[in-house]
Amino acid sequence: MSNQSDITQRLNDSRNGDEKAMNEVFEEVYDSLRIIAHNQLGQNKYGNTLNTTALVHEAYVKLVGNTSLQIQDRTHFFSLASRAMRYVLVDYARSRSARKRGGHENDVTLDPMKLQMEERSADLIQLDEALTKLVAYDENLGRLVELRFFGGLTYEEIAEMEGRSVRTIKRDWQRARTWIFWVMKAEN
Repeated sequence: MSNQSDITQRLNDSRNGDEKAMNEVFEEVYDSLRIIAHNQLGQNKYGNTLNTTALVHEAYVKLVGNTSLQIQDRTHFFSLASRAMRYVLVDYARSRSARKRGGHENDVTLDPMKLQMEERSADLIQLDEALTKLVAYDENLGRLVELRFFGGLTYEEIAEMEGRSVRTIKRDWQRARTWIFWVMKAEN
């Protein structure tokens, strides 16, 4: 990860009207965001239709396009970037699901890879719904899932960002996973 104080200073500059500062933040964290996006795409197997660069750029557009955001520091930036990637992936899964339900009525596939991607899209939508409920129940657990699952951050990185122990992060991760599992199971 990048130097925390440099990023925080650039974010402060951006809040104070320096238009170049946010672009400098993006340049500073670009490689980290690409690693996160690559891991996320590999985990979800979206094939060639959504690539690492596209995911990073879509997340960035969501971040800078929202002028009401007041990004405080590096931790807040990565939290928001993870959330933006979540939204991009869920939007992508929803569009795939919509096409499946009628967008391409004449298309019939027996390709196991395509069928598996369609199932994963449905799972991602269901996970997003459960995560939304988790955030309403416990915002900290919801942020942890975004950072860990959608952001691809390690326990150590999250602990450093959140100012908490790795042991606490692991315990909270287990609680969040269990909570989401039960919500998803109840919805089936």
